[in-house]
Amino acid sequence: MATKTKKTVNTGSFDVKAVDGDLIAEKIEKLVRIPSPTGFTGKVREFLVKNAEKQGIRHRVTKKGAVVYMFGPQDIEGTFFAAHVDTLGGIVTAVNKSNVKIAPVGGFPALYVLGEICTVHHRSGGEYTGTFLPDNPAVHVNGELDKLVPSYTNCSLRMDVAAGQKLEDIISVGDFVSFDCGFRYVNGNVNSRHLDDKASAGIFLYLSEILRKHEKELKTRISFFFNITEETGQGIAAAPEGDDLIVVDMGVVGGETAGDERCVSICAKDSAGIYDYDLTNHLIDLAAKYELPYKVDVFPHYGSDGSVLLKSCSDTRVALIGQGVAASHGYERTNVEALKATASLILAHIFG
Repeated sequence: MATKTKKTVNTGSFDVKAVDGDLIAEKIEKLVRIPSPTGFTGKVREFLVKNAEKQGIRHRVTKKGAVVYMFGPQDIEGTFFAAHVDTLGGIVTAVNKSNVKIAPVGGFPALYVLGEICTVHHRSGGEYTGTFLPDNPAVHVNGELDKLVPSYTNCSLRMDVAAGQKLEDIISVGDFVSFDCGFRYVNGNVNSRHLDDKASAGIFLYLSEILRKHEKELKTRISFFFNITEETGQGIAAAPEGDDLIVVDMGVVGGETAGDERCVSICAKDSAGIYDYDLTNHLIDLAAKYELPYKVDVFPHYGSDGSVLLKSCSDTRVALIGQGVAASHGYERTNVEALKATASLILAHIFG
């Protein structure tokens, strides 16, 4: 059994604020364009593995299909950062002659996908596009549309089938459904579905290239864990023994929360419980030291990859940070300033 080395603080010469927000946005765009509703994450796993191989990054794939990027000396306790690349989506529940019924994968209202283009992914590999619409959707026929409260019972997929095709021949119950991301980057604003949590995963991709170049400066092990089951409540059950877990997920914006699209949020508490006081204070101190735009916040209706660990009484310190994201679980938006602040805070913890 290897002797454990006492945890130390990483030091290095890297400027933690030398972050390129445009490059982070490019990484995010690549990720959000890959369909990956929870349960159907093979394509994004393949992308992450190929990226690691291209960059020369040590990595492994878990039995469930999550991907871990590994940096620094692996025998010295450090920090396990986690983000998730699974997204909201749907699954087929019934196939009728003229439409397809679905149920949501993850927690989002039907209102937030009404009128959206989607793709049904058949288990044989076929892909078929459609649109999520109310049943009987024509205004010139249905005079009650203005009173409709959209739901998964009164809405369905109108599929773009070819002449002579029958829906029941190309689509089956249990097929996954992904919704188009609608990515748009304008004036520093990143608009897209699935920023929860591919914005954080995009930051990991960007930082991975930095860590690879500066790996000799790392004094502890650093891991980036790309989870694939967060949206259905399957967070991280265990981190490497002795490591801190810092979850990087979307920061809440709206209502009475303090969150801001141009800031990194540092969460003190969410629906799962209290995040570690000392580790959270450490992150607050770093944000203040490096003059990063940040907000300390409490998230009222929120769970993260750290929720399972918080409830398990694991002997692991857990903290939560993330860029402010507006319209969560809908057509989301964040700002490049928040992305840069989140990336800089991660670098400050690693190198500061």
